[in-house]
Amino acid sequence: MWKNLSGTAICIIIAGCANSNGYVQMYKGAALPPTQKSTIQGSNNYRRGTLANEMIRIVAVDGVDVPRQWGVGEGANSVALLPGFHIVKIFYVHGSPEGIDYYTYDSVPIQAVANCTYQIVAYTSSKNNAMGFSFIGYSSSQANDQDCGQGVVDLEKNKPISI
Repeated sequence: MWKNLSGTAICIIIAGCANSNGYVQMYKGAALPPTQKSTIQGSNNYRRGTLANEMIRIVAVDGVDVPRQWGVGEGANSVALLPGFHIVKIFYVHGSPEGIDYYTYDSVPIQAVANCTYQIVAYTSSKNNAMGFSFIGYSSSQANDQDCGQGVVDLEKNKPISI
């Protein structure tokens, strides 16, 4: 009887710790309202007009690994950060109907603003045969609508770039 009870308790604890939505708070303390934090989102979707599957997961922020999640791949779908300068390490996977045809890790700097959500996007250049990542920013709350920009940073000057 005690074995069954302790086994059930362990399963409940593990289920409670599981993060099925892929969201991780990457700052210490209590959760903040959207107007006081920034959110970075990866993606798990199909590219427009193709059957190619694309996944972008956040695996580290400022050199701190995102905690592993039960039953979910490496990293998180989205992370909450305090506003400011951050280096976001991402894991990108591109799949086709035949399987995974490309994957990479990359680190992308961002100047995150409070009350802003930044969507990580992948872009390719067939001219340069290159791939890169950027952000699309939008307001996290309708009550405080604001221009979030792209969050892109000039690393040499450590300043946001206006696009």
